[in-house]
Amino acid sequence: MRKALGLTALAAVVVATVLSSGTTLAADSYAGPVIDTHAHLRTSQANGLTDAHPMGTAALRALDAAAGVQRSALIVMADKGDMPATRALNDALLAAVAADPDHFYPIASVHPADGDAALAELERLARLGVREIKLHPNSQQLDVADPAVARVTEKAGQLGMAVLFDSYNPLDTNQPGKLMMLSFQQPGTNFIFAHMGFTEFREFQSLATLRKLGRGGNVWLDVSAIASAYAGSPVAPELVWTLRRHGMDHVLFGSDWPVDSPAEALKAVRALGLTAAEEKLVLHDNVVKLLKLDQGR
Repeated sequence: MRKALGLTALAAVVVATVLSSGTTLAADSYAGPVIDTHAHLRTSQANGLTDAHPMGTAALRALDAAAGVQRSALIVMADKGDMPATRALNDALLAAVAADPDHFYPIASVHPADGDAALAELERLARLGVREIKLHPNSQQLDVADPAVARVTEKAGQLGMAVLFDSYNPLDTNQPGKLMMLSFQQPGTNFIFAHMGFTEFREFQSLATLRKLGRGGNVWLDVSAIASAYAGSPVAPELVWTLRRHGMDHVLFGSDWPVDSPAEALKAVRALGLTAAEEKLVLHDNVVKLLKLDQGR
């Protein structure tokens, strides 16, 4: 009885916290713990997403507490041609996570153009417990179809690391196809396509058909940025239809902080009209299963 009362009280606290952040829960909404799979860490003046992007983790930690986010990723992105800087960046990330390991988990980075040195860095990161890396075709100025990218993603898969790709490039309309081809060629690597292709999200509907043929099951769609862009719009029902066709068990919640706050991103996802069971998958269960976040804590 005492345990049941404790769970009831915890649920009440979560609901109250979310309501205080401006997110309204429907009667059938999921009210459990939330994990943000897409938030950026600024470690220096040189790598902020915006001039206003705060350094360190304190600002994000406070926003997570206000929004009811239980755990959060921290993402960094490596530049090419300077492996000492890449290792230092990843070490700064790991230090930030180590300071608050029950809340944060790391998404490290390498640059494919750094060849064997990048692969060696992946091995080092895997030994340190990193389970996910970030590659960004726009920020890192790389082509998804470059064989150097395939070397990195294949190595990541061999090491048990998922690969998070930014999946929208307005200057490369073939990028969704390149990403899907890479995922087909490397079924042993788990791929996460951040922002779900944004304005090109319809392209990923083909994954639903390909999953019937035994392909595409290693692709997760990250709804950071795109949920905020389309929630409440005439396009929102088609976005949800596409997610359901793909499989809600392969969809992840992310804020893309500092682009959106955790509360803003959570409000957008709840506005999509998902069922409570679907929200539970997207907001928590899928990433726990993908990255085994309940282990090694």
